Amino acid sequence: MRVRCLPLALTTCLCAAFVFLESLPAFALWTTQQETYSLELGGSVRSIDVLIDNYNEPLVFGEDNEYDGISQIIARLTGTGRITDNGSYDVHLVQDVQYSSADSEMDSFGYSGISTTALRYRIRDPLKQWDDDDDVSATLDFDRLNFKLVLGRIDLTVGRQAINFSQAYFWNPLDIFLAFDPETFDRDYKPGVDAIRSDISLGMFSSLTFVYAPGRELTIETGTTGVEVSTKNFDDESWYGSALMGRLRTTIRDWDIVFQGGKIYGGSQIGAGFSGELFEIGLRGEASYVFAGDKRTLNLPDPEQADFSREIELVEDHTAFVIGADYRFDNSLYINVEYLYNSAGDADDLEAGIVRQAIGEGLSLGEQLAGVQVSYDIHPLVTGQIAAIHSFSDASSLVCPLVKVSISDEADLLLGGLLAFGERPETKRINLLGLPIEYPKLESEYGTYPHVYYLEFKFYF
Repeated sequence: MRVRCLPLALTTCLCAAFVFLESLPAFALWTTQQETYSLELGGSVRSIDVLIDNYNEPLVFGEDNEYDGISQIIARLTGTGRITDNGSYDVHLVQDVQYSSADSEMDSFGYSGISTTALRYRIRDPLKQWDDDDDVSATLDFDRLNFKLVLGRIDLTVGRQAINFSQAYFWNPLDIFLAFDPETFDRDYKPGVDAIRSDISLGMFSSLTFVYAPGRELTIETGTTGVEVSTKNFDDESWYGSALMGRLRTTIRDWDIVFQGGKIYGGSQIGAGFSGELFEIGLRGEASYVFAGDKRTLNLPDPEQADFSREIELVEDHTAFVIGADYRFDNSLYINVEYLYNSAGDADDLEAGIVRQAIGEGLSLGEQLAGVQVSYDIHPLVTGQIAAIHSFSDASSLVCPLVKVSISDEADLLLGGLLAFGERPETKRINLLGLPIEYPKLESEYGTYPHVYYLEFKFYF
């Protein structure tokens, strides 16, 4: 067994050290305000420890490797304020340190407990890569760095910023800018993208938004243990990796309606969505169609082929739509359900689906899925939640229990897990020039995931 969770002791110490803050009000680290400018400093520190319970598949996890561990510390310093009467700024500097016991540098076929969505629509590498080897990585970078100018009915924002085009929870066909993975357990902070955004007010209930997000094409390396994604230089096929979107939002009889379309990574997209209430039940839906642009292919290793590889298209024409409903009872019980149809999914070709999902080109590996989320306030300071996703395409499921404890106004503790059910990868054997070769054949989407257990502590200042 090999488990390396160095921040676990730090997490315990932080929890104990900040319990005394329970009676204190929330505060900013430092604030100053003048006639022409203002500045408010704040931030957060997070410690995440993950235990991965590997199933018995040496070709994926290695020999005699029952458990793996991932530990991550994220320190975020934020600065917000104004420069002029109609200009404001937002800066988030992030230091990320991660430890992992996994042998491979590639992302596991299964879920690691921490989102690995490819960071599309970023034109530069991290500010500083302090360390990057088999088990330790440390990165310093800006997650926000933008300036906003208000000109009458127009808000213009330039720089790295969070852009949320989503109305759904588990799957977000319209949110092309680093949408959360459906398994992500902590969603209170969304990564930023490099963009120029213009929001134009058309009245009290309508607006028009334009976003240009320059990006880079992603490159992929594959192996028997996973997929590794990296970025090309910005001046190499930059238009292929960029987005230029328009979005119209309006309200009709208390229903929010959105339409959007334009250029996205690898092609173009059109879509629409709605959200509102019917008899106090929240209803929402999103639908999109993606048109693949210039053809990009990858030779995927496949021992069953004569030349031991096959060509797949990285971006395909496809349709996706989500419909969901939610309701909150007076006793705080909350129920949320969603259904996804995803024509890009193919339960008979999971390996190709994993590659596309690694670069952000797939919502799931299956064609039809459903998700349910239930939460309840056990105590004013304790919330329990359980979420479950089921793939009808291959009969696999993921169950995600979570308990959130509010230690103080500034500190939270999260304990949870991701329990995976489904057919595990099957070991296949072939003869190559008289030599036996073994490789894993995937049988289901969530059956490829190991069980995951995590502890997260976060403190805001």
